[in-house]
Amino acid sequence: MLSERFDRLAAIRGDMVKGLPVTAWAANLGDLDRDLLMRAAIAAIRELVLPEWESTRPEDRRPQEALEATEAWLAKKDADSLLQTKATAKACTAARGEFFGTDHRVPEAARALAWAAGAKENDLEHIWDALVAIEQELLARIALVSEYQKAPEQRRAIIAVLRRMLEPPAAEEAGPDLSAPVPYSASGNFVVGQKVTHVKFGDLVVTAAGDKWIDVQLPDGTTKRLAQKPK
Repeated sequence: MLSERFDRLAAIRGDMVKGLPVTAWAANLGDLDRDLLMRAAIAAIRELVLPEWESTRPEDRRPQEALEATEAWLAKKDADSLLQTKATAKACTAARGEFFGTDHRVPEAARALAWAAGAKENDLEHIWDALVAIEQELLARIALVSEYQKAPEQRRAIIAVLRRMLEPPAAEEAGPDLSAPVPYSASGNFVVGQKVTHVKFGDLVVTAAGDKWIDVQLPDGTTKRLAQKPK
């Protein structure tokens, strides 16, 4: 199950500077849909590392533009959007060089996803590069303030975003079918709004329900209380 893979990723002891290697991400998530992985990585960048970049460099939108171009390519997958994505990737390369040694991994992560747009369908290497860059940036930030004990939290934060984006929502438990009437029985159990047929009173609708009783509306509009089996 996908949840178990995320648990494994969270449990792996990674390097305090480099985080998890590309191979760990690939081994656990390599069979997932590329487009979904790209969208999940975009969300991780935006939520976890981009806010600080936006705060310290509000005029420099190169990482944001790379993510926006990548999303446009995912929506269209045409030559024009791919050309724009490649242009933003090159701009992120320049940004990475300009800020190397500080938060250069933010444009590095955005660049990796922009390059992923032009890769082959089964080539996920750039996506793993983006995830590695995100974790390395988060680890670098806690290292600046010597809060090394928070290292596991950084990967858990990444995994939390990936879980939300990649895991299918839990199926809701199906309730009773309220559209079709069911025969009334004192040993049955009914819910408000349910249609019931009664051998004596005809077609009824449940208007209220307690633990051992239901109120039903009769065809003439009057209400009657009937027994039901406790839940």
